Amino acid sequence: MKTKWYLFLLTIMAISIVTYTYISNKDQKPLNIGIIMIGDSRYEKLIGLKKGMQELGYDDRSIKYSVKSGKDQEKTLASHIDDLINEKPALIVALGGIETLKLKEIMESQNIKIPVVFAGVAAPKEMGLIEDYRSPGGLFTGINNYHTSLSGKRLEIFHNLVPSISRFHILYDEEIKVSKLSLENVGAAAERLSLEIISWNVSDSNNFFSEMKNDIQANDAILVMPGFKLESLSKEIAQFSKENHIPVMGLYENETEDGILASYGTSYFDQGYQSARFVSSIIQGNSPADIPVEMPDNIRFIVNQKVKSELGIELNKDIIHLAELIHLNAEGKSQ
Repeated sequence: MKTKWYLFLLTIMAISIVTYTYISNKDQKPLNIGIIMIGDSRYEKLIGLKKGMQELGYDDRSIKYSVKSGKDQEKTLASHIDDLINEKPALIVALGGIETLKLKEIMESQNIKIPVVFAGVAAPKEMGLIEDYRSPGGLFTGINNYHTSLSGKRLEIFHNLVPSISRFHILYDEEIKVSKLSLENVGAAAERLSLEIISWNVSDSNNFFSEMKNDIQANDAILVMPGFKLESLSKEIAQFSKENHIPVMGLYENETEDGILASYGTSYFDQGYQSARFVSSIIQGNSPADIPVEMPDNIRFIVNQKVKSELGIELNKDIIHLAELIHLNAEGKSQ
């Protein structure tokens, strides 16, 4: 009799626990995660972030994403950040460097204390976002996409990929610190490799394409530096490459898909996907001050075979086998 009574009590307790858990989960509101991005060009990072969160066990019932986009307008970015902060999210994911810097500026001016994950920023320590890579020491942590440090390597790979190149036109943005730092790295690499470079500040003129066209010579090439304005000009740069028969190397796979010859860097999707680990760690109670900044999980070297054929250039066979090959035309369509 006592055994039956004991089993009865255990059954009641188990049912009560399951029922309480169900009711609690049903009534629990999803955690609000704020997302800030300069424009739709960053959307692949958001897709990667959501994919990573799903694989870590977070679904639509547990997570709500509040997304704010500046629509590629830097002037409106601050107001979108203010709107996001007013929603009081549990944490914020900034999808790029310009978003992270502006967010930090506004948070400090208003004494806001919200954890922040940056989903891909070049040189975050040099930009003043963190104190140290192993111990960020503040409200910010995330992915160093390494694009500034890779800029010199990108020039070297481009030179080896297309040996016929005699001059490199470097597109950078004087108003973006990481773009200027990247140009400095390229300059050091060019001096070491005895290569001629010509720099073009895209923020200096609205007609830099026309000005550069007048200076193009045979066997010239274009190397693109980091910067949100340059990223938003991906299709225009691809069109310029096609019209002027000049090879281009960029950073992202979407640039090769848009119609440039090659890219070398970590993808938007991968940066977002990798950032999910940081978001999950903060949700579980860890402080961004103690979560080390990570390097990219993947660096991709991509060559567009269709563009290579359209340009009629010879590529170094010893280098081309190291690349991922795609076959898309300048309109991004498979051929």
